Amino acid sequence: MTGKRVLACTLFGIVAGILCWLGSQYMGKTPIVFTTGIILGIILNRAFIGFTLGISKWRTNWAFHGVVIGLVGTLPLSVYALDGPNGLSGFLLLELAGGVWGFLIELGALAVGAKKK
Repeated sequence: MTGKRVLACTLFGIVAGILCWLGSQYMGKTPIVFTTGIILGIILNRAFIGFTLGISKWRTNWAFHGVVIGLVGTLPLSVYALDGPNGLSGFLLLELAGGVWGFLIELGALAVGAKKK
């Protein structure tokens, strides 16, 4: 773990959270009312995934690392979707997005030279 990697992954996580929030406005059958708390929750969840990727010492393939941490890190957010208007499909969509964003955060960190050690 290096300071550069933690910073890069966390910043990519914040960007991922903003993009995730903006993109989620156009997903699902039922429009979502985005309160400030929901917006912050989405952004902070992706920032948490980025931070976790940055500090992780798990020795595995970078892509697998990103997907798994993304899936696990998204679980707390995804569980709330089960109670929402889209139910299981909302849960699965959020989990899929978590895996994809985890992968993209790792890819971004690699692109700026913040490799896993």
